[in-house]
Amino acid sequence: MLALALSAIVPGSPEAPIPASDTRFAPGTEDSAVARTVGGIASYTRWPEPMATLRICVSGAARHADRLSEAARTAGRPATVRRLGIGAAPTGCDLLYLGPMRPAESLGMIRATHGRAILSIAESDPACRGGAMFCLAVSAASLSFRINIDAISRSTLRVDPRVQRVATLAGGGN
Repeated sequence: MLALALSAIVPGSPEAPIPASDTRFAPGTEDSAVARTVGGIASYTRWPEPMATLRICVSGAARHADRLSEAARTAGRPATVRRLGIGAAPTGCDLLYLGPMRPAESLGMIRATHGRAILSIAESDPACRGGAMFCLAVSAASLSFRINIDAISRSTLRVDPRVQRVATLAGGGN
């Protein structure tokens, strides 16, 4: 298991730690751990155009999105958070955080990101088969994530390959 101080991340720094794939946390701090991990993932993502603020959009019945504004600490830039209705176009979003919803609804939200510079993170797709780039697995005492290489490769975003070292690859890889 890796234990990393995610708040020490300096985006773009070659010696900066990457978000841990298995982060242990105290009970009741899941939302903060999710925010740190989301910010860490964002810090290792490059958008085609530089941006001053990370615009996070949340859709679905997300259980761990209440503290996503804290992602700013590990993302290396201010973050704003707004809710989107299920099926709403992710206009003005840099990061789409998907909570639980029906598979068809989730797929529609993911499809709406195709061709756009939007990082997608699913909160409740532990097998990472719904099309999001990153999928969180939050349990009572730990947080891990999987990556969907296919979704990342089809995106206009560039994700630092060091993230792959600590993530579990979707489809039975690492």
